[in-house]
This record gives sequence, structure tokens and C-alpha cells, in this order.
Amino acid sequence: MKEDKAGSSYWNSIWTDKVVIHEIDIQYYTNNLLHDLYKQYFEQNESKSIVEVGCALSANLLYFNRYYNYQIHGFDYEEVSVLRTQNIYHKMGYTADIYHRDFFSKDTTKTYDVISSFGVFEHFENLENSIEQTKRYLKEDGMILTVIPNMNGIVGFFQKILNRAVYDVHIPYTKEDILSAHQNAGYTTLFCDYYGVYQSGVINIQGIKYESVIRKILAIPGKPLYFLSKLLRWDISNKMISPYIIYIGKRSK
Repeated sequence: MKEDKAGSSYWNSIWTDKVVIHEIDIQYYTNNLLHDLYKQYFEQNESKSIVEVGCALSANLLYFNRYYNYQIHGFDYEEVSVLRTQNIYHKMGYTADIYHRDFFSKDTTKTYDVISSFGVFEHFENLENSIEQTKRYLKEDGMILTVIPNMNGIVGFFQKILNRAVYDVHIPYTKEDILSAHQNAGYTTLFCDYYGVYQSGVINIQGIKYESVIRKILAIPGKPLYFLSKLLRWDISNKMISPYIIYIGKRSK
């Protein structure tokens, strides 16, 4: 996948030591916020299918199977990690169609009810072309879920100063960039915004000096901010503090 700014070596470095996929715990504050958002737009339906772009060693498909009963599919261009994902899903008792594919491949593909991605499109310089390609995988009335890290606020700041090499393989797209790319591709917007409360887990500091200590320090503000926002019933999602930019839309053409 030549258009991926990160490249296979970057993904291999992240996945090398990962041998277990932990299911998403919706009681954890960040996951709870995401669950609250998703359930506004996705309904349980065992006849529906979801495909994840860049699914290697991802727990997101397991979430959509457990909470929405979707048939789960996914592909990735890093072949070894695809095989590992297949084996782990099988051992966990999930029925899933996980396969090796380049997102930009012109080969014939199946179509699905939902196409999802989590931390994929911020690695591509031609965002509009990338989002346009998603329609090849969607049924005519299908939905798209795009989640990228928000590199414009505090998460991006820490990523840049603590692990510049990782920051440099991300493009700091804004909410407006994401909205424009999807609408120009022919999607009707259901939701597009910065989302969530500061989450240190989005910051990749793998391999840096004093990693374990820095992780603990970075994690300190997250839960207090979450509980404060809940107590005050205050939505503090914004460009500076939110860890994600999320787009949910429906194919309209």
C-alpha cells in the first residue's frame, strides 16, 4: 500500500509483541463514551455485516459482533498480522472473515452494510481519494464509520514531543478535513466532530526511555476529567482535549 505514510515496518513494530486481543470493556471511561455515541447510530441486526479496513489485531470487530450482532469481516495489507488475527479470533470463538488485501486494490470485492476504520486514514496524504475508495466496499445504502486520532490538540502535542517519529507518520487532519472528504465522496453526514475526553492510550510512546513511568504520568488527568464532565453534565469534547475525530455517515451516491 504505497500511499500509507507509515508503511509495513511501522505496523510491524507495533504488532510484534501482541499475542492477545482484549475485548473492549465498555465500563472503561473512554470506551463508555464511544459506546454511547455508536449506539445512537447503529442498531442490533444479525443480518448486517461490517468490514474493518486495517483490522490487524483489532478488537473493534469483536465489539460490533457482541453489541450489535453484526457479521464481522476485515482486511489488512500486512499478511503476517492477518494470519495472527485469524488465529486469535478463532481461539476466542469468533466467526470472522479476515483476509489479506490492499485497500486500493482494483480486484473485485464484496460489499458490506458498514465500513469502519480506526486510525487508518490519517496516514494517507490524499484523503479525498482514500475516502472515495471506501464506497467500493459498501452497499448502496451502507454506512461509514471513520475514527482517527486528533493530532491537533493535547494528544498531538504529547505525541510530537515524546515520540516524534510516530507523530511524523500521522497527518494532523482537522474535523473540517474529515467532513469535506466524506461529503465530497457522496456521504450524508450523521455525525462529525472531535470526540471524547483526554485519553493517554492514544499516544504511542512504545520503546521510549522511561516508558512505563511516563505512561502512568500521562494517564493521570483522564479519569478525573471524565468524572467531572459526568458530574457537571458537561460535554467537554473539543479540538484541544478530545483524543478522536469521528465521522459517521450514510452513502447517498
